[in-house]
Amino acid sequence: MGLHKMILSTFLAVSALMLPNIVYGQAFGKVKADTLNVREKPNTSSRILQQVGEGTSVEIIEVKDGWFKLRLKDDSIAYVKSEFIDIDRVVANVEVAGGLNVRDYPSTDEGDIIGKFYSGDETGVQYKIGDWYSIRQEGFEGYVHKDYVKQDLLAYLPEKPLAEAKRVTVTQEQVTLPAQVASKKTTTQQKQTITPASGKSGAEVVAYAKQFVGNPYVYGGNSLTNGVDCSGFTQQVMKHFGISISRSSSAQYANNGYAVGKNELQKGDLLFFGYKGRVSHVGIYIGGGQMVHACDERTGIIISDAFSNSKPFIGAKRVL
Repeated sequence: MGLHKMILSTFLAVSALMLPNIVYGQAFGKVKADTLNVREKPNTSSRILQQVGEGTSVEIIEVKDGWFKLRLKDDSIAYVKSEFIDIDRVVANVEVAGGLNVRDYPSTDEGDIIGKFYSGDETGVQYKIGDWYSIRQEGFEGYVHKDYVKQDLLAYLPEKPLAEAKRVTVTQEQVTLPAQVASKKTTTQQKQTITPASGKSGAEVVAYAKQFVGNPYVYGGNSLTNGVDCSGFTQQVMKHFGISISRSSSAQYANNGYAVGKNELQKGDLLFFGYKGRVSHVGIYIGGGQMVHACDERTGIIISDAFSNSKPFIGAKRVL
C-alpha cells in the first residue's frame, strides 16, 4: 500500500505542474427543461434567441444574479436562469499554502492521501459531498476539502450525502503511469515502447479517428463511441493500432514518441496545447492544418483548424 500511494502521489504531483488551464468555459452542464428559451440578455423581457431541448450540452462562462452566461453548440452566446441547467463539471482553482491533499475517501481520518495539488492549480469538480468535492482529472479521481477550492459556480454543483461516498479505486493504469513520468525514459526507450506491430500508416490512423467525429465528449471517459476526453481519444485510437501511450495529455507529451517540428508534421502526429508549457489538450493531426480531437462537452469529437485553437501550441510528438 505504501508503494502504491507513493507512485500515484508522484503522478499527481507531476500532473499538478501541468494541470489544465481550461479556457473554453468555467463549467459544463446540460439543459434539464423540456424546452428552454435562451435569451439575448440576462432578463426575462430580453429577446429569445432560440430554444434548446432537454439534455443539450452547454458551456457556462459565468454566473451573475442567478443567470448563467452560456456558449451554445453553434458558438452563440446566450443567457438562461440557473435553475434550468444541471452542472456536470466546474473548473475550479486551488487556493492553499503549501499543498492540498487528494484523498481516496472524503475524510481526513478514513481517506488515504493519494496525491497533492498546489496553489494556482486547476481541477475539474464533479459534485459536493459533505465538506468535500469529488474531483476528476484525465485518468484519475479523488476528493479534496472544499475550503481550498474556489470558483463561483461551485455553489451550483449537485450535492450527495456522505452515506453515498465511495472509496476511489486506483487502477493499474494509474499505478504504472506515474512510474513512466518519474523515470524520464530516454528517446530510444520511448521509441521501442511505442513501435506498433501493425505498421499502420498515419493516413490509416486518421481515417479510423475521423469515423468518431460527432460522438460525445466525457471528461475522464475512455469510450470512442459513448464518451471520451482529449487524451482518452488519442490513447484509444492509438491502442486500436497496437500502440500503447499514456492516459493524460501531459504524460503523453512527456513520455511517448519523439518530437517533430511544426513544419515536419505528418498525418497521425499528436499535437499538444496549453499555457506556459503546461500541456492540457491533445489532438491528432490529419493534414492540411487540421486536427481531429475530443474538444469539450459542448462540441464532442470534432475536426478543427489545428492552430487557431484558443490554447497555444506547445509541440508535436510522433508515435507511429
